[in-house]
Amino acid sequence: MLSKKIAIIIAAVLAGIALSWFASQSPSVKPTTYVLSQTPSQNPYLKEYPLPVGTEPNGLIVDKQGMIWITSSTSDTLYSFNQTSGQLQNNEIKADNVQYSNPGVNATMTWTVVQDKDGLLWFSPLGTKYIWNFDPTTDTFHSIPSVSGSAFQMKADQNNDDIWFTTLSGDTLCVVQKNASAQTGYAISAFDLGNKTAPAGLFLQNDTVWVTEITTQKIVEFNIDRENGLVTGITKVKEIPVNNQTQLSSPTDLIVNNDSIWLTEHGTSFLTQYELGTDQIVRYPTSQNIYHATTLPFWIRGINSGKDLWFNEHEGNKVAYFDTVNKTMVEYEIPSRPTDGYLTYPLNLSVDPRDNKILWFSEWNTGKIAKIDGRVQIPFTISTDTGKVVLSTDASKEVAVNINIGGQSPYSSNHVFLNASSSLDIAAGFGNLDASLSPATLDLSSSHRAQLLLRNYSATPGNYTLGLSVSDGMATKTIFLDLIVPKS
Repeated sequence: MLSKKIAIIIAAVLAGIALSWFASQSPSVKPTTYVLSQTPSQNPYLKEYPLPVGTEPNGLIVDKQGMIWITSSTSDTLYSFNQTSGQLQNNEIKADNVQYSNPGVNATMTWTVVQDKDGLLWFSPLGTKYIWNFDPTTDTFHSIPSVSGSAFQMKADQNNDDIWFTTLSGDTLCVVQKNASAQTGYAISAFDLGNKTAPAGLFLQNDTVWVTEITTQKIVEFNIDRENGLVTGITKVKEIPVNNQTQLSSPTDLIVNNDSIWLTEHGTSFLTQYELGTDQIVRYPTSQNIYHATTLPFWIRGINSGKDLWFNEHEGNKVAYFDTVNKTMVEYEIPSRPTDGYLTYPLNLSVDPRDNKILWFSEWNTGKIAKIDGRVQIPFTISTDTGKVVLSTDASKEVAVNINIGGQSPYSSNHVFLNASSSLDIAAGFGNLDASLSPATLDLSSSHRAQLLLRNYSATPGNYTLGLSVSDGMATKTIFLDLIVPKS
């Protein structure tokens, strides 16, 4: 299920909202400009930039020119950040006779921002019944009524002018299309997906749209029905999983690549691969955190035709990059922590269109935005002499996995830290397996070998995934092995 924090946020926003606004448009008031200073850090991979106090950023996108746009969860403000000059400009979200929010009464959490082919930015404050767009060339905001409610995730169809979105609490899939006869120039069509489906992520593929449903624990594919270019309806093609033997745990976002669906299971610590041809499922665990808590992977951004994936760990204090071809993962540690806790919430993600190894994301509860430079080389490697580990059914017998660590680390006195995780447990732990690393820390100036010892104490038989990780405290590199627990 969705994390308690997000559930509380959504519940609070939706409670008591009664809005009767009318769509129109107006230029915003004259914006104010600041200069953002980078947070001091020795982290070579990740840079943070603090926003004005109380911003609570969520929705974020890097546009085609490299400008970063950020929405505030506490005010009627759309920020723009110029990467080159360091200037942050705030634009008051306002249109004649249309109120964006009611500060102090209704929160303005915006979960998604997209840019269409015309360069317009699209977004929607949670708990309202309006979709907004912004024209950066004229500093003009537009609002469009949405009977089904606000957008949880949006996707712009690059083949036409359509904007698709899901309504988490409205149980609908919607599309915005140009309509010359409409007062706003756009019309929204909503398609009911059924009560308590809680649609979240969506993926557009040719004339189909894929949707994750959190409550039903399903992924659904729909054909898009059109007439003269206009969407007239959607037709269900398939539901996944196809049988009760496979269970998903709060599927939140997805990418469809060839014959595989890659998805985040937000109730777990897994990035999951579902093979369409065989209905087989493989779960790749994130590295374990020191709290032994689920990391809750959330949104996915695909690059290189879906071969590589960026995703955020909602409660893992990390953002990850996954290579679907080589099955390797790099996780980037977020330096900041909130003043009232130990978990930083990285929410929205956006790849820089000019360089897909550059990722920007929002830190909702630290009031910052951050940039990961995926081109900075990780100065260590990890490998093993096997790709599969078969456990013994005899609890008295240990199985050893030899680990080789290469490279030098100039950032932490040559010391690196080892970590092991598995898909046996939703928090990436080992359940009824005893797992011990020896040693757990290496000084690469003198040692490059370690060993993982596994002992089976009645673990459920099956095929799992074993993750072996090495970290310098700022970046973690993980490789994966097949883990077989045989029947007794």
